[in-house]
Amino acid sequence: MSSKSGILLAAALVAAPLGTARAGGAEPISPTTYPLAIVSVYDLAQDAFATSTALYFALNGDLAREGFVGRLSVSTDSYSYDLPGAPGGDIDGDAWAIDAMLGYRWIRGDVASSLFVGAEHQDHDLSPNDLGNPVRDSETGFKVAFDITKAPSAYSPVYAELAASYSTAFDTYQVDGRLGYSFDGFIIGPEAWLMGDESSDAQRIGGFLKTSLPPLLFSDVSTAITVSAGYQFVDDDHGRSTFGSEGAYGSVRFTTLIGESWFAPFR
Repeated sequence: MSSKSGILLAAALVAAPLGTARAGGAEPISPTTYPLAIVSVYDLAQDAFATSTALYFALNGDLAREGFVGRLSVSTDSYSYDLPGAPGGDIDGDAWAIDAMLGYRWIRGDVASSLFVGAEHQDHDLSPNDLGNPVRDSETGFKVAFDITKAPSAYSPVYAELAASYSTAFDTYQVDGRLGYSFDGFIIGPEAWLMGDESSDAQRIGGFLKTSLPPLLFSDVSTAITVSAGYQFVDDDHGRSTFGSEGAYGSVRFTTLIGESWFAPFR
């Protein structure tokens, strides 16, 4: 897959952070001061389940203002695939990844975009060990990610999101995009994903629904939820795939913005 590395790196420069698990991009701009965002993703596909949690911290104290942003992400992934001759006929994979990145966030009206660069470490444990799978053991590499989001506004109900990342660790990449329409506090529309690494590639076509949750226990905290579902295609179905097999998929993303009052005791 070395030939596609340059292509995917270019795609990452024109399209949100991701690790081993699936993730999302930038969120609509908030009028309130929020220094910290927590993005948690739970993703389920045939023969695969992935989770990720990413922290975004505005170095200028407010994610709604242009400036530098730090990012730290941890993800886990469990998957299995068929392998004739292996005990039981299949391989079980458990993976985790961590990345640390520094980026810059641009704000232009109802459009927000970010570019991040940093490093990622991935670890894949296969049971039993599959020496024919290039995605095994550990690798550390350079990572780049870009996202751009157009939020609904008083002038336009259209929501658009394009996100991508590429890591030299196992040539891991993802590009995902969403186009939605905002009405009565909801955003709904189609989505598409492209994912891959040195062992396999997968594509997804589906739809998403996004809305904000009401404040439950804490003030100065805002949470949005995005629910996605659709169909996943895999280039080598039931083969050596980190992303599971062909079939239905579902994903839930929670984006929580934490206000500045939470940091007052530390000042």
